[in-house]
Amino acid sequence: MPDHILLLTGNREAPFFTEFLISRNPGLTVSHALTLGDAERALDGREQDTRIIAFLTDIIVPARILDRLGPTPYNIHPGPPEYPGSYPESFAIWDEAREYGITAHEMAASVDTGTIVAVSRFALPDKPDLYNVGDLIYSKAVEVFATVAAHCATSDAPMPPAGVDWHQRRYTKADFRELCRSGSQHQGAALDRLKRACGKDFIEP
Repeated sequence: MPDHILLLTGNREAPFFTEFLISRNPGLTVSHALTLGDAERALDGREQDTRIIAFLTDIIVPARILDRLGPTPYNIHPGPPEYPGSYPESFAIWDEAREYGITAHEMAASVDTGTIVAVSRFALPDKPDLYNVGDLIYSKAVEVFATVAAHCATSDAPMPPAGVDWHQRRYTKADFRELCRSGSQHQGAALDRLKRACGKDFIEP
């Protein structure tokens, strides 16, 4: 039976996620960290009995911590397996993807490479932008958290693989900057789409 779960998420989510976990296992201890430093303090001396669940966070847990953990840690990633890496929603909008998704995967030293254990896909609205998809992404991510947390609250075993692989193309922050500076190469509908994909980071040509 699990002993300790460490949540890497924001202050908004932490109390609700903690309540969800403890409702399924009243004997569980749940901690919350906003930074890597907070996480290291929460883990001190209890790595072997701690499961980490990260939810829509920028915290990257390094190998020196992952290697000391007992139960498999999970990350809930905004974006489907087709868009590993940075700014997945921007590249999906630019590619005119018809659907998007949320991916839960095992944490690994290299970002967005761990075994995928859950994927939730959903249709994107017409002419999506970073603002009108934000609430949709968040609500679907909460649903994926519920799936992962329901397992982790009562079992130390790994979740079964979903049988889905990450795509080989991994998007970087440099790729995003290059995209948002490419306005001079586009006009009309393509330029409008670029603005929707980059939001406030769009750079006027």
